[in-house]
Amino acid sequence: MSASAPQPPYAPVVVPALHRIQHQFGYLQSAAMEQFSQQSGIPMARLQAVGSFFPHFRFKAPAKVSVHVCRDMACQMAGSRQTTDALKRAFPEGVEVHGVSCLGRCDRAPAACLSTAGDEHESYHLGRSGTELEGVVRAALQGSRAAHDSDARDAASSPTFQADPYEGKPCDYAAVSKVVIARNDSILAASKLAAEKFHLGPHQLEAFRQKAVGEDKVANQEDAEVDRAVLAWQSDSDWAKSKELGGWSEAILTEFEAADLRGMGGAGIPVSQKLRDVRDAVRTARVRGTDVRAFVVVNGDESEPGTFKDREILLRTPHLVVEAVIMAGLVTGASQGFIYIRHEYTEQIEACRAEILRAEELGMCGSDAPVLGRPFPVSVFVSPGGYICGEQSALIEAMSDRRGEPRNMPPKLETNGLQDLPTIVSNVETYAWMPYIFLRSGATYAGLGVNGWKGRRFFSISGDVKKPGVYEVPMGMTLRELVYGENYCGGIVNDLPMKAFAPSGPSGGFLPAKLKAGAGLPRDHVNNKAWIALAGRRGIDPASPEIDILDLELELNLFRALSPTQALGAGLVVYAEGRDMAEQALYSMEFYRNESCGKCVPCRLGSQKMTSLAASLLAGKIDATTWKEELVPMMKDLLGAIEMSSICGLGRSVPAPLRTLINFFPADVAKHLTAPKASPQINS
Repeated sequence: MSASAPQPPYAPVVVPALHRIQHQFGYLQSAAMEQFSQQSGIPMARLQAVGSFFPHFRFKAPAKVSVHVCRDMACQMAGSRQTTDALKRAFPEGVEVHGVSCLGRCDRAPAACLSTAGDEHESYHLGRSGTELEGVVRAALQGSRAAHDSDARDAASSPTFQADPYEGKPCDYAAVSKVVIARNDSILAASKLAAEKFHLGPHQLEAFRQKAVGEDKVANQEDAEVDRAVLAWQSDSDWAKSKELGGWSEAILTEFEAADLRGMGGAGIPVSQKLRDVRDAVRTARVRGTDVRAFVVVNGDESEPGTFKDREILLRTPHLVVEAVIMAGLVTGASQGFIYIRHEYTEQIEACRAEILRAEELGMCGSDAPVLGRPFPVSVFVSPGGYICGEQSALIEAMSDRRGEPRNMPPKLETNGLQDLPTIVSNVETYAWMPYIFLRSGATYAGLGVNGWKGRRFFSISGDVKKPGVYEVPMGMTLRELVYGENYCGGIVNDLPMKAFAPSGPSGGFLPAKLKAGAGLPRDHVNNKAWIALAGRRGIDPASPEIDILDLELELNLFRALSPTQALGAGLVVYAEGRDMAEQALYSMEFYRNESCGKCVPCRLGSQKMTSLAASLLAGKIDATTWKEELVPMMKDLLGAIEMSSICGLGRSVPAPLRTLINFFPADVAKHLTAPKASPQINS
C-alpha cells in the first residue's frame, strides 16, 4: 500500500473571521458579515448562529466606553458587585457597565476590563477601588487612556519556575531535538534491517528514510516495496515491531509514566494514555489508507473562577508549551498543533505567537521544519469566550466553526476529535511539564514530590489570603503550608481563622475548616487506607473523628479518597471567618446559570431553578419548616438528577456549591430563614 498523500493544514474559518470583523467595526456589522458570507460561501444563518453563541461577539455597536467587572469569587469578595452598581449610578448614559464571569485575574481583585470604541485591544484595571475605576472611565470618555495594568511582573517578583529545564535561559528546544534523535535512530535501524530483508538499493533506502520522516517531496512517489516497509515501521508491525524500530515512541511514553504525569485540567487522566491512544489511532489510519492527519491541542481556555495559573505559564514560559506541542506531534504522528487561549489573555496570545515564530526560525515547526524533516504547523486559536469551551469537546466544536456545545461521548476525542480525526487535548500545565520530564527523566520529576507523592504542580490561590498568586509547589505539601508559609500566601487576611475552602473554584463546592465523621469524611473513614496513611504522616490519632482541612496534603488522589466532593483543581479559594457561605453559594449558582450553554435541559433549567431557590433564601423568603421539610429533599433529588443526566462537567458541577452549603454550613443557611411555620391546631 502506498504512503498516504499529504493533506493541507486545517484552518478554522468562521471564528477567526468574526474576530476580524469585530476588531474592525467594534461589533459584528451586518454588511461586513454579508460580504464575508458571499466571499466564503458560508450561509449568513450559520455565521449568526456561531456569533450569537459566544459572549465576546456583539451584534450592536457598543457605547463609546464599555466596562466589564468580574463578579465571581475573589472579585466578589473584594466588592466588585458594589463597584459595578456604583459605576452604573455614576454613568447612567453613554457607558456600558456589566458584571461578567471570571476574567482570570483573581489574584489582583477586583478585576475590570475597559474597551473604547475604535481601539483594537481592551485594557485591564486590577485591584482598583470604585473611585479609581470611575476616574479611568471619565478619562476614556474624554479621549485619553489611563494607565492600565499588565499581567507581566518584574523578574524579582517572578522567580524562575522549576518546570523550566532551561532555567530562564533561551530555549534551544533540546527536548524536541532529543525526540528527533530517538526517531531518527529508529529509522536508521529499520532501514538497515529493511535493506537486508528486502534488498533495497541506496535510492530506495533514502526514499524509505524520507517517507518514514514524512517529507512532502517524496510522499507521492510510488514504490510498493518501500511503501510496505515504511508502513510496517509507521504502524509498529510485522518485521518492524520492536521498541528499537516502529515502537520507538514507547521510551518517551515510559518517561511520562514514570513521572505519573496526569492531566492538570481536573480529570487526572495519564498523559501517556492520551498520547498512546492518538498515536495508535494514527497507525490504524495508516494501515487502512485513510486520512492520517491528527491534531495536538492545548486547552488554554482558563475560565474557572479562582483559576489563573495557565495565565502565568503562557506568559512567562510559552516556550515550554510550544516545545511540548511539537514533542506530542512527533510522538503521536500528528500533523498540526494549536494553542487555544481565551481572548482576555492578550499578552499571553502575543507571547505564544512570538514563541511560535522563534521556533519556526529555529526549524522546529511550521510549514517547513527542517529539524523535524516534515511540516508541523503550530498556531494560536483565540477563543471567542464562554466558560463552556473549557470542556474539551466544546472547545473542539468552537475550533470546528460551530457553536461551542459539548458533544455526547463516546467516541472520544483521541479517535474522533477535530475534523473527526485523532486529537489530543490537554491542559496548559500538562504540556508545560513535558520538556522537563523528558530532559531530566520521569523519575527525577516524580522525586520532586513530598510525603510520598510524586511531582510538582501549579496552584492558583486567591480570596482571603495575604499573598494571593500562582505557586509552583511539590505534590503532597499540606494546605497549611501553602496558606501560611512565608514563601507562599503568608496567612489569612487580618489573621482571621479559616472558615471555608473551595478546592476547585465553584466546581468543587465549599469545604468547612474541619471535616468530621458523618459531615465530610467518608463512611468508616478510620479504616480508609488513605486516612490511615495520612494520619501516620501528620501525627493524627487514626481514631480521630475529624481532621483540620489545613492538614490535608495537596494531591488529587488523596482528595478523591477523603474529600466529600473528591475535587482538587488548580483554583483554590480561601474564605475567612465572617464570610457568608450562603451568599457565596448563590453567586456560584449564578455563574453556572449564566455559563450553561443550554444544550441539555437538566443543566439549563436545573441551574436556573437552583439559583432562584438560593436567591429566595438570601432574600428571606423561605421559612425554616418549608426549607427543611420540602425544599431540602426536593433539592437533593433535583441536584442528583442534574448531576446524572447532564452531558458535560459543567452540569455535573452545578450541584456542588448548594449541596456543600446545605451539608456543611447550616448556620449560614439558618440566619436567612424566617421563623418556622406554626403547626396547625387540631380541635378535639
